[in-house]
Amino acid sequence: MQSCNEEHHQHNCSDLEPSIQQLERTAALFKAMGDPARLTLLYRLGKGEVCVGELVTDNDKLSTVSARLQTLLNANLIIRRRDARHLYYRLADQHVVELIENALEHANENNSTKGE
Repeated sequence: MQSCNEEHHQHNCSDLEPSIQQLERTAALFKAMGDPARLTLLYRLGKGEVCVGELVTDNDKLSTVSARLQTLLNANLIIRRRDARHLYYRLADQHVVELIENALEHANENNSTKGE
């Protein structure tokens, strides 16, 4: 493994290093995404806006789905809107769409080059 020389380090490594606050917010975002059930909700919301009732499956209660959605909402991964008595959810923006797509793609890559 090659070590980072001082000139390379000053020129490339510290130019855009994120702040501790940015790293903490990013870690919180990944933590919110780190549950398969919440990730499933994000994937389903990636197809478009959905009423909360449509997200409930035979295996879940409305209260469970609502708690998961609240976690994703708190992490700014989704947004909601109210229409009379119905709540509708969707992904917050294109960044979240791409984040989910990239994560799924990466998880399904062939790891034959691992360790190189």
